[in-house]
Amino acid sequence: KNTPIRASMDALWYFTSGTTGNPKMTVHGHGYPLGHETTGKFWLRAGPGDLVWNVSDTGWAKGAWSSLFAPWICGAGIFALHADAVDPARMLDWLERFPVTVLCAPPTAYRMFIRQDLDARNFSRLRHCVSAGEPLNPEVIEHWRRKTGLHICEGYGQTETTILCGNFAGMEIKPGSMGLPAPGVDLHVIGEDGNPAPAGEEGAVAVRVRPQRPA
Repeated sequence: KNTPIRASMDALWYFTSGTTGNPKMTVHGHGYPLGHETTGKFWLRAGPGDLVWNVSDTGWAKGAWSSLFAPWICGAGIFALHADAVDPARMLDWLERFPVTVLCAPPTAYRMFIRQDLDARNFSRLRHCVSAGEPLNPEVIEHWRRKTGLHICEGYGQTETTILCGNFAGMEIKPGSMGLPAPGVDLHVIGEDGNPAPAGEEGAVAVRVRPQRPA
């Protein structure tokens, strides 16, 4: 029996990583995956003929971002390989052996990669690299660029969202910067008074939602 489904109906539940306390449940509706068209087109820059390797664990929301919804929406293939532990040398072996064109890895992985002999490697099919999860040191970005010719494009989002900002296609990339707001996202850094903070001041990242702020 077919059951009518609305975009607002519950589709999947994630749990946050619990950085500031106990993990919190986050519910997404059936319309949620469509939001990752922006993730795939503008951040991963994926399309037909691409093979995307996201090294994040599939149990996290990031797994759905770059291992499922974003690549498939854009017509790209997904590279999935089970490994019991993070081994940078083996991961670089796989990156050489298989025709991966887009690599999505956390900063910790790139920091381990640059400790390897990258001059002895050939990543001729790799054309785009991204990173998320925490800030990536500018010196790591520069070392990777010098050895591979590829810039690591950082991005930022939360379990509760899709990508919020990033270094997207066509942008001038500033090492150490999270980039600009994603298309369609009204993103601001706000002060304690809830208003946008002046340039150069620290604040909280806030997303304006419509028609009203959720409870």
